[in-house]
Amino acid sequence: MKYDKKIYWSIAWFVIGTILLTLSFGGILDTFWNGMGSGLVAVSVIQLIRHMRYRSDDEYREKVDVEMNDERNKYISTKAWAWAGYLFVFVMAIGTIVSKMLGYDEITTVTSCSLSLLVLLYWVSYMILRRKY
Repeated sequence: MKYDKKIYWSIAWFVIGTILLTLSFGGILDTFWNGMGSGLVAVSVIQLIRHMRYRSDDEYREKVDVEMNDERNKYISTKAWAWAGYLFVFVMAIGTIVSKMLGYDEITTVTSCSLSLLVLLYWVSYMILRRKY
């Protein structure tokens, strides 16, 4: 039943993407939404193909189930998120300094606000997890 919800979400994203594409081609929305709609349609089609393969191919289903429930894969995934967070902090910090030195104040604001938001989210998450564990 849980897997069926994923299929419904994929169909919903496909419909939303199609609506965005139609409105963009009709001139109601600008080209940004054309790209967003195209991306949603492409990702939802790929997901639907994966869902159909999961339902019909027993070998593929077993492979996916092992990957989703394997402790090693969960550890690697968690570690990858941690690395991505660390790298994001460094990239945003360097981006803030460089954009300020080059006089790009709007970029400086965006990078510094992104960095601050990430630090705030980390702090809130840390406080919640500290109480939980």
